[in-house]
Amino acid sequence: MNKKWMVSMLGAAAMAVSACALAQQPAATGFYIGAEVGNTDVGGADDDIGFKILGGYQFHRNIAAELGYGLMYDKSGVEVKALEAVAVGMFPIANQFSIIGKLGLANIDVNPGDDKTELTWGLGVQYDFSRNLGVRALWQRYETDEAIDFLAVGVTWKF
Repeated sequence: MNKKWMVSMLGAAAMAVSACALAQQPAATGFYIGAEVGNTDVGGADDDIGFKILGGYQFHRNIAAELGYGLMYDKSGVEVKALEAVAVGMFPIANQFSIIGKLGLANIDVNPGDDKTELTWGLGVQYDFSRNLGVRALWQRYETDEAIDFLAVGVTWKF
């Protein structure tokens, strides 16, 4: 009886250690591209549909750098474009599900008007369907004179 108990305990311990090792496997690093579409709110004016294309490099399972260009707002003779460089932090909470945060700088071009480089930051979630394909939903703010909020869904493809 004592040997069976010992074998069972060692087997359970081996399975627990192997499960922890599997959970600690690093996420795929490398380049990725993506696109986002969503609702843009410019300082309380009428909302508009915004679009953004992006590309980045994931250095580690928790850190990436991203460049993006978007046509955020085009309504009533006002056009807002953004060119951004952000750091992306990723906090995995399940095998394929992560909380993401963005922080960086964006060059905001308001036409008619001028362009300014301002702070941008955001929060969201990402679900990876496979090693290459992910879907994200996020809210991002551009800190301009009239705050610009972008609530979007997007897709990413890792190489």
